[in-house]
Amino acid sequence: MCKIQLKGDEIMIKAVQYFNFNNALEVLNFYEQHLGAKIINKTMGDDEMFKDMPEEYKMPEEIAKQFVMNAEFEILGERFMVSDTMGQREVNNEGASVCFTFDGSNDEDVKLATDFFNNAVAAGCKVAMPLGPTEWSKLYGYFNDPFGVTWMINAC
Repeated sequence: MCKIQLKGDEIMIKAVQYFNFNNALEVLNFYEQHLGAKIINKTMGDDEMFKDMPEEYKMPEEIAKQFVMNAEFEILGERFMVSDTMGQREVNNEGASVCFTFDGSNDEDVKLATDFFNNAVAAGCKVAMPLGPTEWSKLYGYFNDPFGVTWMINAC
């Protein structure tokens, strides 16, 4: 269920990165196991809500139980959404990037970001730029996950 957050009388609109994959369940499992993702909700193709759909719109049971209709997950306090592509067609996520920014003088934030980066690399993600200080950041680096998404760390 989607909730609109209110701040006083104002509605706060939030943009959420939405990923599409042909193997979203595999992606969610990888993110949960190696990137510390917390699955908030997950609706599969065999969910009870689809039981009364006309037969021509239903998927075969073996596909439906692996097919992510919609899911929401959280990494480092940020929420993301994901689903499988219809027909599980191939999709190129090259160019999809997420940048986590944080206070570089906060030791707890630095540890969380560093652990996230190191866990991803240990899980086989490819380092594109090693984590370290740069001219523009106290701590910056990025890696590419096996599904085409780039994840960046940037301390302010």
